[in-house]
Amino acid sequence: MWEFAILDNSTPVGYMLPQHVAEMKWDNTSFKVSRAKLKIHLNPVIKPGDDIVDICRREFIQLCQKNADNLNGCFQKWLKKSSDFHPIRGLDAKLAGLVIPSAARGIFGIVTTGVHMNMFTIRGGGIYVWVSRRSQNVTYARKLDQLVAGAMDPEDNMDPLVTLKREAMEEAGLLVDIHTKMVTWRGVYVGRVTSESLISFYDQKDHIAGSEEGHIEPGIRYTFDLEVSPGFIPYPEEPESIDGFVLKPVEEVKRDLKNAEWKPNCGLVMLDFLLRKGVVRDDDDVNFGLLRRGLHRSLPLRIE
Repeated sequence: MWEFAILDNSTPVGYMLPQHVAEMKWDNTSFKVSRAKLKIHLNPVIKPGDDIVDICRREFIQLCQKNADNLNGCFQKWLKKSSDFHPIRGLDAKLAGLVIPSAARGIFGIVTTGVHMNMFTIRGGGIYVWVSRRSQNVTYARKLDQLVAGAMDPEDNMDPLVTLKREAMEEAGLLVDIHTKMVTWRGVYVGRVTSESLISFYDQKDHIAGSEEGHIEPGIRYTFDLEVSPGFIPYPEEPESIDGFVLKPVEEVKRDLKNAEWKPNCGLVMLDFLLRKGVVRDDDDVNFGLLRRGLHRSLPLRIE
């Protein structure tokens, strides 16, 4: 793996696959390539008074433009708007606020950050989970997802509740009060969201990810739960990316997980939910003892 460093940050912020380094065009950019050290170093000229965040953002955009036809065309869709950026974790205080194009996260191997909320209810003593079906227009098309899930934006200041509030409104029309954690829908009380676990993983995306096939992802996910009344029915607010919400008993959710019906990182969040609720037991999986450990992978990068 190649180390990815930015300016004089004290630690690397990502690790890159050799094939991605080899396919990228680095000439005439501020990305310095050291084959001796196996290192890519973003090191633009910074003058007193310069906006470091803006300079690095422009360097990333220019690199994506230069490589629009490389790497399976993974930057092409992003370049149409060039507006979706992801915060970079593991930065020293003086570099806080640096961002990376979302389409480049898996090339540079930075830690991704997301927030997921499991909505569930109790019927007849059993747990039922509201799940989302992804549309044909997004990555991992037609896969299952949490009712509310999304990546952290740079403007969220690394606060998962801020991310949750935005995503809940955008995807399901739910208003989350970040101070009381009370959730309402069109002015009606729905429930109170609870902050649960932080899971971590390190994987490589397969062909189902489309143009992101082969990208690597060290990731952390903040998980929340929201119990609602049996009579509450949520409605999707983003029909272009969500096909619909479906209420499923936990046994069906477990079968869907075994059949790989879930988007991978969302499946990990759901597995965490099922383990916490005690509905995945020893006799469900021969590797039961490894499940909890697998949801808390040690990452080779700083996550603060």
